[in-house]
Amino acid sequence: MIMVRSAADSASMGPTLAATEATGAVPGAAPGSAAAPLAGAEASRPRLLAERLELVEDLWQTVLRSECPPQQADRLMRMKEISGAIEGGEPDQASEAATAEIVQLIREMDLAEGIAAARAFSLYFQLVNILEQHIEEDSYLASLQAHHPEQLSDPFLPPLAAQTEPATFRELFARMRGLGVPPAQIEQLLQELEIRLVFTAHPTEIVRHTIRHKQRRVASLIQKLQHSQQLNLDDRQSLRQQLEEEVRLWWRTDELHQFKPSVLDEVDYALHYFQQVLFGAMPQLRQRIRTALNASYPDVQPPGDAFCSFGSWVGSDRDGNPSVTPEITWRTACFQRQLMLERYLAAVGDLRDQLSISMQWSQVSAPLLESLEMDRLRFPEIYEERAARYRLEPYRLKLSYVLERLRLTHERNQQLASAGWETPSDTRPALPEFGQGALAPAPAPELHYASVTEFRNDLELINDSLSGTGLSCEPLDNLIAQVHTFAFCLAGLDIRQESTRHSDALDELSRYLQLPVPYGEMEEPQRVEWLLTELQTRRPLISPSVQWSAATAETFDVLRVVQRLQQEFGSRICRTYVISMSHTVSDLLEVLLLAKEAGLVDPMAQRSSLLVVPLFETVEDLKAAPAVMERLFSEPFYRQLIASISPTGKPLQELMLGYSDSNKDSGFLSSNWEIHQAQIALQQLASGHDVALRIFHGRGGSVGRGGGPAYQAILAQPSGTLNGRIKITEQGEVLASKYSLPELALYNLETVTTAVIQNSLVTSHVDETPSWNELMARLAARSRSHYRALVHDNPDLVAFFQQVTPIEEISKLQISSRPARRKSGAKDLSSLRAIPWVFGWTQSRFLLPSWFGVGAALQEELDADPGQLELFQQLYQRWPFFRMLISKVEMTLSKVDLDLAHHYVRSLGRPESRQAFEQIFDTIASEFVLTRDLVLAITGHRRLLDGDPGLQLSVELRNRTIIPLGFLQVALLKRLRDQNRQPPMSEAPDREDGRTYSRSELLRGALLTINGIAAGMRNTG
Repeated sequence: MIMVRSAADSASMGPTLAATEATGAVPGAAPGSAAAPLAGAEASRPRLLAERLELVEDLWQTVLRSECPPQQADRLMRMKEISGAIEGGEPDQASEAATAEIVQLIREMDLAEGIAAARAFSLYFQLVNILEQHIEEDSYLASLQAHHPEQLSDPFLPPLAAQTEPATFRELFARMRGLGVPPAQIEQLLQELEIRLVFTAHPTEIVRHTIRHKQRRVASLIQKLQHSQQLNLDDRQSLRQQLEEEVRLWWRTDELHQFKPSVLDEVDYALHYFQQVLFGAMPQLRQRIRTALNASYPDVQPPGDAFCSFGSWVGSDRDGNPSVTPEITWRTACFQRQLMLERYLAAVGDLRDQLSISMQWSQVSAPLLESLEMDRLRFPEIYEERAARYRLEPYRLKLSYVLERLRLTHERNQQLASAGWETPSDTRPALPEFGQGALAPAPAPELHYASVTEFRNDLELINDSLSGTGLSCEPLDNLIAQVHTFAFCLAGLDIRQESTRHSDALDELSRYLQLPVPYGEMEEPQRVEWLLTELQTRRPLISPSVQWSAATAETFDVLRVVQRLQQEFGSRICRTYVISMSHTVSDLLEVLLLAKEAGLVDPMAQRSSLLVVPLFETVEDLKAAPAVMERLFSEPFYRQLIASISPTGKPLQELMLGYSDSNKDSGFLSSNWEIHQAQIALQQLASGHDVALRIFHGRGGSVGRGGGPAYQAILAQPSGTLNGRIKITEQGEVLASKYSLPELALYNLETVTTAVIQNSLVTSHVDETPSWNELMARLAARSRSHYRALVHDNPDLVAFFQQVTPIEEISKLQISSRPARRKSGAKDLSSLRAIPWVFGWTQSRFLLPSWFGVGAALQEELDADPGQLELFQQLYQRWPFFRMLISKVEMTLSKVDLDLAHHYVRSLGRPESRQAFEQIFDTIASEFVLTRDLVLAITGHRRLLDGDPGLQLSVELRNRTIIPLGFLQVALLKRLRDQNRQPPMSEAPDREDGRTYSRSELLRGALLTINGIAAGMRNTG
């Protein structure tokens, strides 16, 4: 890629990485960095939040007064009022008095009132979340309207590489034009543009589907009320009354799941965003990029309609989830196709109503007329039924045939879903056996759409005929764009499985085959040699008549169902297989060998219809990744396989980098540095072997799991590692915050796309500065050592985490089909998934995985050379990667509440562990103060988040209001755990007030506080 830099680029390289995915807000730019055209909209956010918060406060109080007894409502409002007196930082006399009053109010509550308090504060936070989503949506719309070309061509603008705010298509292309980027370079990148967003189920996504429906209704009414200036007073009062009624209905709806969601429930939940928002948003995204290009680069071809597409792990990610079976994956694919077919049926029906063009007044293309004649022969019943009505309306007649084919496709899909994946693919009647009579006539051609290509061809035939007569039809254009984006499958299903499942299956197979050395006993070189040999032979290994163990049989069946899916739906439905915990070359070759046995790899043609993707998760695996891929890229057979699956014919390798487990293993700073280094090394390796590399970022919602606004995260990727291609996971709460509103979804899709374009075109060598890399290597090593000393080497840490966070109660939430631990019964740290690990620390307000170890590493560097502080300040302004680190830490620290966290330790820690737990807390508190002070020194801020008043106001609002929920959670957890330690009693008198509560009631109360705190913290897991 040609380097594009302005004269000022050498002085300032760094786009910032914002602090929180959920709000989309960005910490303020460093002195001298760019103030993007969106800055005005960003600056208005604090004002809008302050103004509109009055509506939420009034609505909340009105509902409490109407739904709760007067004294209870007064107490709840008093708790919220006095929580505002508790300031962050060092406690003073006023905040201590306020804290004491909150604790006393909670002590006076019975369980019913405690549950009401948990629900009330949860409701408050979710209303604030809706409010902030609308503010972000309004800011985006304002940025689209406030376009000032003269500002974008200002020669004194800071360099594009220092952009600090998300850019729209119009802004980005205008800046590119001003910098003199050649049209050919823009077009080349756009034709290669490939953005893939992968939706995943989230074990800490706690909001019921029913509640989501209530929230959408409330959001719609709030939006109408906010833009009701032109309505008369009566209509505004009616809207206000509807809003109040809807929130009261919400209040009377149970927030907790009544049962553990099944995998198909999670599928239904994830598909909601496609059905309600994304199906309609994608044509708008396409139109916006085309309009922006036309304004600055009118001769440049826009990207294809599917430049931004979607994947899903819901129903196909089986890593540690025994509920995801081959049958579930098959039904998920059928479910997705059903949704798309229903949307297409509705859209084509609308088109038939609209395209009433008569042959008397308009020409019709010859190909369309020919297709009508073929359709008449194929569907004589439709012709008899519709020909008289549509005799002179060819488009309506054609669309009637299209509707019939879609209906038959939908009917067949339902049959396949019911029959299951092991149904033979050819469902036509079998021919009679020889000697049993004359052969039946050849079967009729299939009447349903055998592929989405046939459907798309019909639509384009209509479109071409219209275009030939000078007509256009926007709904038809939109439908064609949707078909390109979603096809019949909606989203490609990525299979994911843990690496040892494949090696265990091959070991069992090798023992059945009586190999001289069983696979499980082979060393790595011997494994690789055997796997490569078997991959290149036609000889089958797996006998269908053998009774394998349940785990091995399922491992084989997973590859078989992938082959069946591709056969029925086309390769697009499922062509990626992610191997979690990848360590070695054999981990990839094992899956390819099993794929060969399932018919997905042709050894003679050296072709594969499956892309095998290693997921490198731990720090050790990230360091070893280049050596693993070097060995594979050097193997001609492997190179030919990854070339065969690439649409361009150039070898394509997808690699996934895991943020969660590397963080849990090594800490925030070390994890991020190793991922950064791995990307650079892997891209250099791929370039040397002429392999196209697509990096798949396994980001979660929280900072501890790679979270952060996508725009700044993408700009902070090492220069030269994207080349127009990126793949990113979008998880649970992130889906709700980014895709619940149409314009909000468009905002996120547009900013991800502009970030990929910008990163791919604007090249910087700042990542190659040797002294900076050496500094980061030292910081990463020191941070890792400090983190592991506490988390992995302290024998009391696991007990500390289990007792002073609600981790055990979290596992009882009916929120996910997947268990919180990888191994049932195990209580050690290694068995705990990274998501609940982060979630537990967030609930208790430590947020430890997102910052611990950073301060100690920075301080050790300063102890060796105090002058390094000036270098840190310089890196913060000039190096996107370093700025990303500090910005994320700054945001996370702003959410930490050590006073409340200490209350968890004192109240929930068992007496025998008190001394050890206090030592752990003191270690955490000291590291917090050190990290906070150093971050402030590096950023130049007086308080955390001073650079972003909007985010600062939002966080402070949440920090204050969430305090009562924390104290309430501690009280409920203490009562619940005291009962649990007194079996077999089902009830026990409370030692303080004499009241009795059943365990189920106490657990319900505790779970409601978890729900409320998650709503308040937003980026929880």
